[in-house]
Amino acid sequence: MKHVKKWLLFIIALSLVLIAPAVGKRHQVEWDNRTYEMIMPYDEIEAWLQQDSEHVWKNLKEAGLTTVSVEAETLESLGKSGRVLLIEMSEFKRMLIFANENVAHLPSRGLVVYPLDETFPLVSSLEATFGDDVQATQANGKTYYIIEGNTKKIERVPLGYDEMKIAHLIEQGLMVVLRIPDARDMNEASVRVLQQIEALKNEHTFKLLPTGEEVAGYPTDVTKWGERWKEAGYVLLSTEFYEAKGLTTLAKAMDVHVVRLHSLNLEQRKPNEAVDVAIRAIKERNIRALFIRPYASADTEQNMEKTITVMKQIVQHMPSHYTLGKSEPFAPIERSSIATIGFVIGATAFVFLAVRSLVSPMMASLAAGGALILGMAGTVLAIDLALKALALLVAIITPIYAAKPSSVQEGWRGTFMAYGRAIAISFVGISWIVTMLYGNEYMAYVGEGFRGVKLVYVVPLVAMVVLVLPWIIREPLLPFMKRLWKHPITVGHVVLSLIIFALLAYYVLRSGNTGTASALELAARQKLEEWLYVRPRTKEFLLGFPAYLLALFVINKQKQLGAILLVVGTIGWLSMINTFTHLHIPLFISFVRTMYSLGLGLFIGIALIYAYKWVWKKVIR
Repeated sequence: MKHVKKWLLFIIALSLVLIAPAVGKRHQVEWDNRTYEMIMPYDEIEAWLQQDSEHVWKNLKEAGLTTVSVEAETLESLGKSGRVLLIEMSEFKRMLIFANENVAHLPSRGLVVYPLDETFPLVSSLEATFGDDVQATQANGKTYYIIEGNTKKIERVPLGYDEMKIAHLIEQGLMVVLRIPDARDMNEASVRVLQQIEALKNEHTFKLLPTGEEVAGYPTDVTKWGERWKEAGYVLLSTEFYEAKGLTTLAKAMDVHVVRLHSLNLEQRKPNEAVDVAIRAIKERNIRALFIRPYASADTEQNMEKTITVMKQIVQHMPSHYTLGKSEPFAPIERSSIATIGFVIGATAFVFLAVRSLVSPMMASLAAGGALILGMAGTVLAIDLALKALALLVAIITPIYAAKPSSVQEGWRGTFMAYGRAIAISFVGISWIVTMLYGNEYMAYVGEGFRGVKLVYVVPLVAMVVLVLPWIIREPLLPFMKRLWKHPITVGHVVLSLIIFALLAYYVLRSGNTGTASALELAARQKLEEWLYVRPRTKEFLLGFPAYLLALFVINKQKQLGAILLVVGTIGWLSMINTFTHLHIPLFISFVRTMYSLGLGLFIGIALIYAYKWVWKKVIR
């Protein structure tokens, strides 16, 4: 077996050499893309422009505004901006009675539209959008336009983009983002609005941002419009933590020419918190567009001043290697055939060694065969799900293999060597994970990304409990389980089970992006981030790695204590693996965060060992 193990280690080493250029390429693409932009919606700053529009634009641009988003006009938006008067049918009929006017053939329900200015081509847009449902009516010497149907739906149908508004924004030196209408608000004639998007493309108007719950064209024509917009030269903005139906299809039809966007509602956050959130989004999650929703609860002047103050602070506190300007999608990256061969053979050899070390040669052969099949299916047959399954398999096995030492020499030297072994194993597994899930769709978080985060938090921990339980109970596992099965259940057992379940649920729920933390912990995290650029994970440097070092130090003398500490220490390694499965986080950030965790965990672990030695000498003995 030693001869076989040497060959497998050689294969793993060769694999790492073959995949190194792919890992380096991804880092370079992420590092080269460091320009971000700040966007504000036109409709939310429109009220500010009623005072001194030139002064408002000047202040916003000085604060960092680069781009303004514009939605297709609707009767609802035209009514809010005072360009049309909207009258419901019942109200219009009452008006006619009071004016002693008689209009024949009025529909029972509908919307009456009266133009108030000519800045938007209203009549032609109504006729093109609603066709024969539009009826021009004279009353009291004025022309009204009656549209039969459901009032709420009529108000929301997109009529087209205001080209005069867009031209004015460009004259101000701003870029323009066109917001794609929600498919639910569109009718058959709305295709002209999507065609208008193609015609509006220029060097200042080249980004699209979906609005609502369904992308225009959903469900049947999303790919068609994506290909046409890609051909026109558009880039798609994808909003973090939100995905409209059809967005993934649209992004892929546009060859993943995607820029990640974070929507920041200033009303929902304290100013300092808003600044921190914005900077962290750019720095840590490949966000390259900030969508600033301004303050709206006070008077116009206060709203504007508070918004501008926060924007200036974002720019001022942004790390110097990020530049405000015109954001771009990541340069295309594709995994080479050499890297593909490298990670398939390497991951297969790694899975075999890991499972053989943890379980048995038979299980190792089965696991390695499964890994090879998944790798071939993902690469030869281009089955994306197979690659994700293989990445999940490696992500689950790696922290178990790293955390479960085969043997540990007594003393400091043995402890440090075992700690180094675990680090090496972890980074080997990480290298294959980031190579298996490789491409722009992962960096831009298009589609599902890596879906096994919760499993990686739970399965290695449960597996480690099973592996070390014989050391704790001091007997083989099977006889213990048989005896436990026949043992009567008491109230104490139920209470203990509920406590364990609650702790496990809390551990899982607070992991990932949706996890919660106390105010004290949040404050500590913020300080760490200020001092270290990126904060290490608390569960790694403060819990997992120190516990693991102490476990290595005591495992030969106190096997039960060492086994319990190994379970706790596994948290550090599975968290480390999980850091790199968040594929939209730059490799540089994940690496720096992990090195901080390993270094701080080492120092805290050493201190914990000295504390243990003192307690052992002064108290226990």
